[in-house]
Amino acid sequence: MECSIPKKVFAFIETKPDEDIYEICITLKDVRGAVFKTAKILSDAHVNLRTAVLFDAFEKGSLGCRTSFIDVSKAERDINQIEADLRSLDVVQDVKIVKPEPLIYDVIHFPIRYGDSAAMIMPLELFGSLLEEIENILTPSGFAAVFYGAGKRSGAHITELIEKKYGLTGEFVVSALIQSTQALGWGQLEDVKLDLNRPFCKVRIRKCFEAVLKGSRREAACHWTRGFISGFMSRVVGKPLEAVEVKCATGGGDVCEFEVCPKI
Repeated sequence: MECSIPKKVFAFIETKPDEDIYEICITLKDVRGAVFKTAKILSDAHVNLRTAVLFDAFEKGSLGCRTSFIDVSKAERDINQIEADLRSLDVVQDVKIVKPEPLIYDVIHFPIRYGDSAAMIMPLELFGSLLEEIENILTPSGFAAVFYGAGKRSGAHITELIEKKYGLTGEFVVSALIQSTQALGWGQLEDVKLDLNRPFCKVRIRKCFEAVLKGSRREAACHWTRGFISGFMSRVVGKPLEAVEVKCATGGGDVCEFEVCPKI
């Protein structure tokens, strides 16, 4: 089922001319009611919460961080009073407030983490310009081979990581793939039919990022994704498999279809 609620990355927000935006990070003790108490301070001060994220701060022990972009243009307390009120709470370990300028980027947090790994955020258009430059250097067949191989290696690596860290195997690993693909913005795996006995697999991906980037081309364009599926499924079944894109969204529609079978 296609998700109808887009998720915005916390790294940046657009603002209106009359807003007065601050970024605030509240380090909280892991106790019941901590988030409620801090939210009440902001609400009582008539602070407009533009966006927020709450996450564990494992490196700091039993603590969590609640980071928000807040608009204080109509607040009944100034920013220093708000900070003092928050620090007075017994559930608050620390408060950091910054006014991002000239644009409203997240200037408090670095590095970005994806699980245990360091990560980065790259807008799809920027990644597309990188692919286009590489494509201009290589022949079409060379580009397809390079990105298929890179995707295959990535798929095998991710599968090995899921198996070892979370103890999943077989169809459970495939379910994890469906979850992670959407969460990372690569596309939505809406239909995966896996036969471990043959072995054979059909995969349908809605709004695959490569097809979105390549637009109205007629030829199949999802070489990295095709390789990723091949590497992933090869690891799952324990045999070398190859993936073929039998339908690409660049030819119309928004669904790409892949078939995975034993390598000839």
